[in-house]
Amino acid sequence: MGESTEFCSQVFNAMYDESAMETYTTPSGLKRYRVPVVYASLQKHRYISSDTPEFAIHKATLQDMLWDGLSRERNAYKHKKLGFEMNAKRTDLKTRQKLKIAEGRTQIAQQELARSYRVLTVGLGAPSDYDWEFFKKFPEYPFPKPVVPEYPASPPKFQIPREPQLTDPDFLPKLETMDKLLHTRRAQKEEDARRRFEAVHTQWERLCLQARYKYQQQMETYKGTVETLRNRYQQQVMAWERGRNAYLKEREACVQIVDSKKAAYLEHEPHAVLDYFDMALSRSKYPFYFPHTFDMDYDTDNRILIVNYILPPLRALPRLARVLYDEDKKQFQELILSDRERDILYARLLHELPLRTFHELFTVDVAVSLAAIHFRGYLFLEEGKKAGKPPVCAVEIQTDRATFAASDLYHGDPAGIFAEMGGIIRSQE
Repeated sequence: MGESTEFCSQVFNAMYDESAMETYTTPSGLKRYRVPVVYASLQKHRYISSDTPEFAIHKATLQDMLWDGLSRERNAYKHKKLGFEMNAKRTDLKTRQKLKIAEGRTQIAQQELARSYRVLTVGLGAPSDYDWEFFKKFPEYPFPKPVVPEYPASPPKFQIPREPQLTDPDFLPKLETMDKLLHTRRAQKEEDARRRFEAVHTQWERLCLQARYKYQQQMETYKGTVETLRNRYQQQVMAWERGRNAYLKEREACVQIVDSKKAAYLEHEPHAVLDYFDMALSRSKYPFYFPHTFDMDYDTDNRILIVNYILPPLRALPRLARVLYDEDKKQFQELILSDRERDILYARLLHELPLRTFHELFTVDVAVSLAAIHFRGYLFLEEGKKAGKPPVCAVEIQTDRATFAASDLYHGDPAGIFAEMGGIIRSQE
């Protein structure tokens, strides 16, 4: 594989706690790194591993992208389901509209039952388009480009009040007839008027100086604020561009690592084999309420892939079968599966899920790195989970490539095929 490359560290460290990275050794003796990945809104949690911390983080990012897609599907499903349920409560709808709602809810319920209990049929109908190109998918640089700051408005230019003039009526002496005859009296009134003008003009000059000084201060503050914001923005943009360019450069380095991994997989290198099939199973689409968490190991000597898979408990699976609208009672009626019906369907699920896993993994094994697959399905018992007890092994089955190839998954009975492969379902009663 060569030297490991630290790619996308600035991005991924923001997504995952680097201190949570740990080393471990698989039962077959492979030393690997693993990091916990959590998607809170889906209540998803699993460990992602690889032979280098960098590739473990890259795989964790791919897992996060897969869960993003699952989250969008769940939201669309809930939105559609809620729409029917809200419309069902309306009192202004006609009978035919109520019947249509019941039909729509039944369709959703039937789809969920099929996705939950007939997983083999769903898996066989899914395209097998997985290869190493999947590992060359990357999220866009997750940090948004800095937004141009909102600069403050420039202060309004100060308004200079009109300059007082000697000719203004307020400063003209009010002369009477006697003032025109008596020079001293006239001169006194003219002097008083001049003094009034000078006082007002002096006050005007002081106001102008104050307004000009205040405006200059406001402009200095404004220019300083704008310059600070502009410099900060430019620094943020430069830092963002440096980070993005580094991310793109590191992304290219990651592509080279993927190519090296692919070459190693073709040579049956155990770490590359585990990385390849780990993500192959991870991208398999199951309902959002399936745990779909697992770990893997690879027996190099015998070329056996070991899959330890957490099974969905029966209590987490849907029960609604149909919705009817009673025209006489003017109310909806929900028909749920009986306990016996659920038990039968759940038994089918336990038979089909490992068969689907075999199909999905053998189908994409272009290097023929797998001679056999050993599947163990674990269940968290309700009382055991509350007590913090580990899950119990409920399903165990192993098949080799030749036996799998000879099985007719499309037309055969899943329970019969499961039995022919020597599968075991352990009772949890």
